[in-house]
Amino acid sequence: MIGIVLLLYAVAYAYIIFLPQISSVTTFLFGLTSVLVIGNFDFSRLSLIIDFNTLFILLGMMTLISILKGNGVFVEISKIILKASRGRVYVTIFFIYIAIFFLSSFLDNVTTILIFIPILFYISDALRIDSKMLLINAVLFSNLGGMTTAIGDPPNIIIYSVSRLSFISFITHLMPVGIALLLVQFIFLGRKLRAEAVNTIFQSSVENDTSQNRKWQYYLLAFVFIVTLMVFHEELGIELGTIIMLGAMSVLFVEGKNFQSVVDEIDWDTLILISGLYLLNFSIEHLNFYRPFVSVLSKINSPYLLVLSVLWSSIFLTGFLSALPVTLMYLVIIKKLVLMGAPNTLYWALAIGVGIGGNLTPIASMCNIVGNNLFKNLKNERLTFLQFTKNMLKPVLLSGIISSVFLLVFSFTGF
Repeated sequence: MIGIVLLLYAVAYAYIIFLPQISSVTTFLFGLTSVLVIGNFDFSRLSLIIDFNTLFILLGMMTLISILKGNGVFVEISKIILKASRGRVYVTIFFIYIAIFFLSSFLDNVTTILIFIPILFYISDALRIDSKMLLINAVLFSNLGGMTTAIGDPPNIIIYSVSRLSFISFITHLMPVGIALLLVQFIFLGRKLRAEAVNTIFQSSVENDTSQNRKWQYYLLAFVFIVTLMVFHEELGIELGTIIMLGAMSVLFVEGKNFQSVVDEIDWDTLILISGLYLLNFSIEHLNFYRPFVSVLSKINSPYLLVLSVLWSSIFLTGFLSALPVTLMYLVIIKKLVLMGAPNTLYWALAIGVGIGGNLTPIASMCNIVGNNLFKNLKNERLTFLQFTKNMLKPVLLSGIISSVFLLVFSFTGF
């Protein structure tokens, strides 16, 4: 039995690595098969296998993003950025990266990439700036922003659901790390831009745009209100998934639209992939496959070394297995270690590790894949696996070192 389950597990991960375009189907197929093999599948127990709070958070956020996008919220934000920079390229680029970082903290980072990369490519074409550099940094800041809150990206949503740590604690622990990494990367980016003599003033048609779309402000306010409820969800005694779904359905109700109107914008592949990974992990955990790993890690007496081990191993594994599989795999181990007395800092180490590691290769996160596809479609170029990894290696290593310092401080102070 264990041999069959391990084979299904290995084949599922092989598809995730080598054929990601159909990995959602294969992962769910092999996950469901593995549960049937161990003879432990019962629809009445499905909620014990799959975390529906996580799926509700993702589904609700995808619905909200579709509504915000359809009502021009992101277009208006990009206009504000371009107008505020007054055509100064240096300022425009930094404003766009700041917007990518903070929007990715609360929204789907793929959406922020789709909005802002075309603007960056327009600037690169107009002023002959290296478009590869602009793309690499956009992807980097999007992934870093996504790791700073409990809803920033799917791995954090899953970590939040499993760890039961508060929404606010994700922000207080991860946002300072993210901002520190942002500022350090800005220093290096500034040097590169100065090397290319980027201080030009350019004319954007947005500056002369007199069109008015006041409705977007109300949708933005509605989203801010929903996020505020999420911050206080523990005091309200309501799960995040419930708040987000209530908010999304309420906005659809006010608009007089049905769910079918936003269904095309929902990333069903991600939802199915996560469900399949839950099924696979349940089967593996049921067979006590992770027990040797827990046993080895539990023998590490130093909490500092344990935290750093989780951070650096998750960074490099994420680069090649992608963020979601690594997150679910590590959570099984970390949850057991925490029950044995290990610090909660392990959860922060994992969140930071998969967030940083998601930048390492072009297949490490969906944001990287979409960014590279945009590069091909809009510029008729493509970053190879080696080119992408070579450009990202230095930022990833530097981010890992800085994050190690933060995690050691967390561990030492018990924060």
